Amino acid sequence: MLTLKQRQRRIRNALALVAVFSFCAPTLTGGTRPDEYVARAKQLIRRLYPDLDRLLQPIIVDGNRLRDPDSMGPDLMNLFTMELYDVEARRGVVAPTGWCSDPVFSAHFLFDWQTERKELVDMTAGGPGATGRRDRFARDVTGHPDWSDAQVASALSDAGARYGPGHKAELLRALPLEELKPFVGGDLEVVSAEFFVREFGAETKTSKVSLSWIVRAKWRSSDGHEARYTLAFEPFEGRLEMIHRNASIQREPDSGAVQKAPHASAPASPPDR
Repeated sequence: MLTLKQRQRRIRNALALVAVFSFCAPTLTGGTRPDEYVARAKQLIRRLYPDLDRLLQPIIVDGNRLRDPDSMGPDLMNLFTMELYDVEARRGVVAPTGWCSDPVFSAHFLFDWQTERKELVDMTAGGPGATGRRDRFARDVTGHPDWSDAQVASALSDAGARYGPGHKAELLRALPLEELKPFVGGDLEVVSAEFFVREFGAETKTSKVSLSWIVRAKWRSSDGHEARYTLAFEPFEGRLEMIHRNASIQREPDSGAVQKAPHASAPASPPDR
């Protein structure tokens, strides 16, 4: 729990960052270098969640620096969380005095600073602007622990989900693979897609509602690298809620040897079934 002094410091820092974002906004419309991580994160949000209000104010929360313990890599802001807040007074609604309320949208980003294209390695998104409808429905389903997966799927369809477990083909057609291509630095080829109604805890042996599509894809870059990506999508609008790249590898054309490239660790994805 943050103390009052810590919360006040966070608000002051957020105000400063909002001012920086507003000042730099016009520069984002032109060409963006691969190492302009925050600018690229904003562009990705705009592509994947186009209906988010442009008046929402972005701030950086818990910005961090990734240092490779095996090298003397520079300090870089390639690991950070971006949050969008509604701080505008509109239609007679009084704007809040600070950022004490929950953000409309929040996303954690990790870019690979060791490669030329600085590919997106990991992103996890949440909040009402990304997974709000799914999260509300999941809370309702939690109140019915006796429901079978079929009953949950039926209720999901009745609630207006466009991409329930019976709409795999529609989901695959709607995947934002082209939108993601400039950020992951290569082509994504779908290998599998599976809908998870529940996820099971290894320690508690209990289940909780998941309601996510888990899509596994093969990634190929123009410079010979290959990797596996895992993506997760919510079922109502097919919004991306997670993308994670596993270890990148490069195959030598002559010897057939495999060389692992440096990469950052991330939470493990759900197991194949």
